[in-house]
This record gives sequence, structure tokens and C-alpha cells, in this order.
Amino acid sequence: MRLVNQEGVEVERQRMAILKIIANSRRAVGSKVIARLLNENYGIVLSERGVRYHLNLMDERELTAKVSRRDGRVITPQGLAEIEDAMVADKVGFVIDRIELLSYQVTFNPSTQTGKLPINISLVSIEDFQSALKVMSAALKVKLSASNLVAVAREGEKLGEMIVPEAKVAFATVCSLVINGVLLKAGIPIDSRFGGILQFKNKVPLRFTDLIEYSGSSLDPSEIFISGQMTSVQEVLNRGDGKILANFREVPSICMDDVNSVFENLANAGINPPLITGDAGKPVCGVPVGLGKVGLVLIGGLNPVAAAVEAGLGITSKAMSGLIEYSELVDFRSIV
Repeated sequence: MRLVNQEGVEVERQRMAILKIIANSRRAVGSKVIARLLNENYGIVLSERGVRYHLNLMDERELTAKVSRRDGRVITPQGLAEIEDAMVADKVGFVIDRIELLSYQVTFNPSTQTGKLPINISLVSIEDFQSALKVMSAALKVKLSASNLVAVAREGEKLGEMIVPEAKVAFATVCSLVINGVLLKAGIPIDSRFGGILQFKNKVPLRFTDLIEYSGSSLDPSEIFISGQMTSVQEVLNRGDGKILANFREVPSICMDDVNSVFENLANAGINPPLITGDAGKPVCGVPVGLGKVGLVLIGGLNPVAAAVEAGLGITSKAMSGLIEYSELVDFRSIV
């Protein structure tokens, strides 16, 4: 049996923490700031010299890029991919943890249309962006997404927690977690159970064909389904038969009057309501529902992106990428 090298594990933990700090920074960040945030956020005590040592190695591996000696580093696409492929121990339970954290951080108030809400961010090459936008717009037009509101940023600009890499355009769609956050702020508990593939027949939702439980997955289900080419969003758009991304939630049936009131306010703010709201204790699209609960089927925010990937366009996406001010979002028709 080979023993685990604890020193190597600690070095890897330091490296991943540095990458995450850079990825979450709103601008290029230097060793002094990184050393402070390592201590404050991760309990890692590392000198500025130690941080610079890690940064030089990450520059060589093209995980980070030096902006200037004074301004420090930004993360590269390879660095973002490295975070995704982080140590298994750091990723266990990531999806449900991320859902709960982002839901709590939502400050969006649909009545005043102010505050922050969660987004998904997709990266596409500058050359492919107009083609991708044309395909994505078809899905947004028929509300096959969590919202018709989007945000766009070019290379070097900031979108949410990401600095857009060179030769890329970042496209943000509203994440369906906005419903979680607003319900929680209204004092209504919501249980996030599954991400799945929802089959349509004759333009009507039929059943879930695939489900991934959030609490048992270290990867976001939507990312898995898109990369596995398991959707057929364009078929739904063109013929009414196909498969889309959808999410399954449960809320207490006793709260439904308040829940419906929240949905009405969300709709007025441009956030699409659930595709299906079930009846108390009854299955929804083949998924059993708990006693005293109502099942909700939410439209996946990445369906427009899935349609573009189906069209052969190279797009990488990060679900639940972070938060953005509602005021930074625009109707997709304004950028087409």
C-alpha cells in the first residue's frame, strides 16, 4: 500500500486555494493580497514569497497569466479547468453545497427589481459568438430558459466573478436558483432534489428520462448532460419532441398561496415561473413527491447554450457561476 504524501497534499491545497482566490477576484491580484486572503478565507499561512513561488509555477503551466509586476495575475481558461478538476476530497458534495450557499446569498427583490441573483456563465470564441447567439435566441424567445434576461462581456471585462479570457465572449444566463433564493427570503423552505433531462412530446412535458441527485454529485447535472450531448433542445424548438434541461424542487404544500405570489412577482421581473407545478403529494413527470410537498419543475437556465452546443458550436459553461446585479442584465433581444 502506498502512503499518501501529506506534504504534497498540503502543497496542492495551497495551490488550489490560490487559484480560487484569483478566479474570484474582480481584477488582477498580487501576492500580498493573496497571502492575506489565504489566511482569512482558508486558514493557510503562507508568506508573500511562498505565494510568488506558487504563482511562478502556475504561470509556467499557463494556469495564471501575469498582467504586470504591480497588478499581479488573472486566471486563464486552463486555470479554470484546473479548479474543476480539483482534488476529489474538495469536491464531494459540491453541488448541493453550492446550491445552498448561492441561494442564501441571493438578495434579489422581484418587487423592487433590485439586488443580486445567480447566473450561469458560458464562454464562446469571438468568431462563433454571433452564430451561437442566433441559436440561443431561438430558445430564449419561447422562454425555454429561466429568464429572457442575459449579460454579455468581452475579453478582459468582468462578468460576475470571472474576468473574460482573451479571444472569448462571456454569455450569462439567469440560473434557476433565483427561485430558491427569493423563496428563502420570503421564509418559504425549498428542497433542491434533482437536475435532469425532461422529455417533450407534442410540445408537452412528458417525463424525466435522466435524473442526478444534487446531494450525491460533485458535478453540476446540467454541465454533465450538455457535455454528454444528452439534450435535443433544437428538436423541441422545431418539432415539439425532444429533451431539455430541467430541475426538480419541492416546497411544502401548505405554503402554495405564498409560493404562487412569489412566482407572480418573479414573472413581473422577467423571471420565468416553473414549467410545471404539481399537486400535493402527487408525482410530477414520473418523479415521486414527499408527503405534504408539491413538486416543481424548473426550466434549466443553460437550455439556450445546450441548443448552441447541439449545433456544433464550441462552448464551455459553468453553472451557478456566481451572482450579478439585476441592473446589469438586459433583454436578449437588445443584443441580437
